[in-house]
Amino acid sequence: MQNNLVVNNPLIVEQHNLKLYVFKLSAEEIHNHFVVSRRLEDRDAGYQRIVKEKKIKEIVAYLSGKSSDSYPSILPSNILIALDNIEYDETKKELIIKDNENGYKGLIIDGQHRSKGGFEFNPKFELLIVAIGDLEPKHQARLFITINKTQTPLPTSLYMDLISTTSDEDIRDNLDEETITADQKATEIIRDLNSSDESCLKDLIAMTGEESKKISLSAIMPFVKEYINYTNGKFKGYSFNQQVQIFINYFNAVKVVFEKDWEKGSVFKTTVLGGLIKSLGDVFDVTHTMHKDFKENSIIYVLAKIQENTLESLSSGIGGGVQAQANFSKIFTKLLKDSLKSDEKFGKIEL
Repeated sequence: MQNNLVVNNPLIVEQHNLKLYVFKLSAEEIHNHFVVSRRLEDRDAGYQRIVKEKKIKEIVAYLSGKSSDSYPSILPSNILIALDNIEYDETKKELIIKDNENGYKGLIIDGQHRSKGGFEFNPKFELLIVAIGDLEPKHQARLFITINKTQTPLPTSLYMDLISTTSDEDIRDNLDEETITADQKATEIIRDLNSSDESCLKDLIAMTGEESKKISLSAIMPFVKEYINYTNGKFKGYSFNQQVQIFINYFNAVKVVFEKDWEKGSVFKTTVLGGLIKSLGDVFDVTHTMHKDFKENSIIYVLAKIQENTLESLSSGIGGGVQAQANFSKIFTKLLKDSLKSDEKFGKIEL
């Protein structure tokens, strides 16, 4: 028999024909029945990757003390939850929350730290819940992505959980259709970079917030999206598979040519990585001018012209942040084009 959660007399609020259920649960009930990540099967692993321990400790410390005016410390903000399998008994005024096929009852969209902090402070600590049900996971995802665009931004790892569920099961068969959003397409490209045996980035990208990985999803997502967007993306005219291959060939060539920087980890520094991806368009143009293709060996031939320079040295003294990435890209591409001026195979190029 299923271990259902039964909520008596929830407050029901209707907005645009969607029902929101307002009620209370203990922190223990939230911890035992709801997850913070659909992509991580292990509940504890999900908390470890998404929830920040420092923030949990701060919440526990806050709840353990009192405010300066002697009033008890409280957490009045609600926990936002997506329910996957519910029934509402009109006669008994009961909301019956059932397990989904994965054995949990829903996803915590907002309030992961408050629920975990409340649980560590006192498992019986009561928290206010606002829950939404009666929606397929992909519709839940679209709704909550929209909500968070107008409120607090979603953590990147949770955004990945949601954006992945907005896709139909056959999304991989429709990635060349413009009905697929640029976000979805960029997500799938990055997923392939992180999983393909051909890719030197395999298992190096943190798709769900893993701190042990060398590259964060947020560090490369904007660049990939910019290259493939349907309006003015440089690679918008290429098929999905061709787009993936462009990125794979480029990074494979970078690894070969700048081997020492790769081994030292310099490539994965924010300034260098961002600058390299911003330079991809220029490297693509130069390589096509010389070789009429963008194969790995062709890119290696081009990049080898500046092999004596280390990427770490090029990034020295140019500051930080987005501007530093742009500065690195300008230095890298100018150096590359200058080095090729005398190459008979290349000819002339306008700087």
